[in-house]
Amino acid sequence: MISRPSLIFIVLIFSFFLMGAGSSHHDSSLPTDLKTIVLLSIALVIFLVLSAFFSGSETALVSVNKVKINQLAASGNKRAKLVKRLIESPEKMLGMTLVGTNLMNVITTEIVLLLVIAVLGEFTSIGKIIGKLPLNDALIATLITTLLVLIFGEILPKTIFRAKAEKLALRYAYFLRFSEAILSLIVIGVTWITNIFMKSLAGSHQQESEDVQRDELRLLATMGEQSGLIERNQRRMIHSVLDLQQQTVERIMVPLVKIVAVPQNTDIETFMKIASESGFSRIPVYDGRIDNIIGIINLLDVIYAEDGTQTVRSLVGRDIQFVPESKSTSILLKELQKSRNTMVFVVDEYGGIIGLVTVEDLIEEIVGEFADERDTDLNIQQIDSKTLECEGRTEIETMNELFLGLQIPSGNYETIAGYILSQTGTIPEQGAQIETNQLIISVEKVNRRSIQKVVIRQKFGNLLHRNV
Repeated sequence: MISRPSLIFIVLIFSFFLMGAGSSHHDSSLPTDLKTIVLLSIALVIFLVLSAFFSGSETALVSVNKVKINQLAASGNKRAKLVKRLIESPEKMLGMTLVGTNLMNVITTEIVLLLVIAVLGEFTSIGKIIGKLPLNDALIATLITTLLVLIFGEILPKTIFRAKAEKLALRYAYFLRFSEAILSLIVIGVTWITNIFMKSLAGSHQQESEDVQRDELRLLATMGEQSGLIERNQRRMIHSVLDLQQQTVERIMVPLVKIVAVPQNTDIETFMKIASESGFSRIPVYDGRIDNIIGIINLLDVIYAEDGTQTVRSLVGRDIQFVPESKSTSILLKELQKSRNTMVFVVDEYGGIIGLVTVEDLIEEIVGEFADERDTDLNIQQIDSKTLECEGRTEIETMNELFLGLQIPSGNYETIAGYILSQTGTIPEQGAQIETNQLIISVEKVNRRSIQKVVIRQKFGNLLHRNV
């Protein structure tokens, strides 16, 4: 008994044989009765429909909602399982649909040529009219085939299958599987040749693919916020998660100059005072210089220390972790989950400590800022509808997010003071002003080392506070 794949293969070979026989009679005695025209017309419709099917299926499988298909497949839907298997192997899927589309188009072209010859031979009046024009059979067939394939084999099916991707992909899942079996040998060959060329581009192709997926997810989150499906904070959280892998610890670390630390010979009373004033429960301890960290001391260890303990040296926990400034924040977060450390120190290429990062810093990169033992009130005050007053250490990103209409330029700095210093090149005097296209930034209070207070005035429009 002949299997279904073998039967289809025989039919295709037979079709090619008939077309070859027809082509050999182009210049001699091709039968041109109405029966031949009808049979060729039926064949044309069949192969044009198959061309449309393969073309539309490609669009459907690319556009299908993968999450929905995975859910259906997990629930036991057999059609969904077939579709899932196809979309999980894009090389084979595209190979099958493209081979099918092009094969049907080649056959369609031959049928149209035979049909044109048959029509012109049967209806001599039409043949005489065509004969007066600078056209031949092949050119007429090419024009007709182009229009038919473009409209009915490409534009129309792709539009329909894209609009109903899941429904049509599931409906024709078994036929797609059957087509894959029929065309398997050709598809395997095409896929093998494609993979040879792709191997040399594998690294760049993979990175590009990851970037595209990340950008697509970011765009979907933005569109979701605009359409009201998700809230602004949810959109920000999604963006933060997507950016976490590309972000380094250097960007989120607390710089060395801002670290609150104590020398190892600090007495208990002094330590308790520093802890109370700073609000920290865990404080680094150093030996000699602040960049020579030897451990971390926990406030609870000091509180429960035995009577007679004079300094913090004996209470220092020496299990500290160092990470390079170039380490990805997403990798660091995974490492801290395993090690259960809550604080790590960041080192530069020479091994010198340049800052520290806590678990809280990493979490804030995802969920946003929240008040804690280290954060202090930045005293951001809106004086009127156009004017703000803030501390120099206020982050530009925070200001731009808090107030609609505020557009402080970004660059190789993070704070308002950093922006001013990038423009002046030195610590400005009190009363100094910097103007942008939309803002006037005035320095209200400075000391010898830093800008402490700044007033920002909007030239045009009002500053509206976001309720976040």
